[in-house]
Amino acid sequence: MAVEMVKPTKKELILELAQKDPFLKVEEIAASVETTPRYVRTILSEARLSLMALRRSYARTMEQKLGINVTVAHSTDRLTEVLLTAGNLVGEEHLRVLRVRCPEVAEILGLPPEEPLLKVIRSHTVNGRPFYLTEVITRLNLTVREEMFTHDRPLRQALGLEVPGKTRFPERSFEVVPADELVAAALDLRPGTPVIRAGNVIETEGQRVGVEYNFFEAYRVKFVLSGNLEYSTRLIEKI
Repeated sequence: MAVEMVKPTKKELILELAQKDPFLKVEEIAASVETTPRYVRTILSEARLSLMALRRSYARTMEQKLGINVTVAHSTDRLTEVLLTAGNLVGEEHLRVLRVRCPEVAEILGLPPEEPLLKVIRSHTVNGRPFYLTEVITRLNLTVREEMFTHDRPLRQALGLEVPGKTRFPERSFEVVPADELVAAALDLRPGTPVIRAGNVIETEGQRVGVEYNFFEAYRVKFVLSGNLEYSTRLIEKI
């Protein structure tokens, strides 16, 4: 007896895609189903489905699966040490070294926009899953060797940018940015997925020598800032 396969309708495909991957854009769903973004919005509205609500639900599910709840008591404490102390298995992988041009960092370091910079990237796994990515961009010319890097030292220390008693971090920042190809690959995400970028300007012996960024999936973690910290804040609207 022949069995006739029923091809799903565009409506069914739209609902399936939206619920399977809520981080898809309306335009991406439309392209996959070969229809228009307007039709996708109409179907989602009729089904009373909100991509934003689906994303929040996904984030709560991921938070429960992750099961990580640690406190970094002092700004000088290292996240890796805190995670290890809490009984997590922490590892590193995907070490990469690149020559880049990054006008944003060049401006922070007081350099011309086209000045070539050294970028070193190291991703961190927690309990076998990608969790966060560290990226250091520096103005210095350094020789980078694989044996320099272990989880016993932060990336900035392994590169010699942080010197005890001579280094400070005059600026810190938190922002949500779309994951580029490198960040997405290291964190096992789609390019463009929102990630939290936590930045530190590294100043040693009075000279800004580099910028350190740590990337986390935006819908997967929550940062809770507590304590009586005194700091100034500059608010910048990004167009």
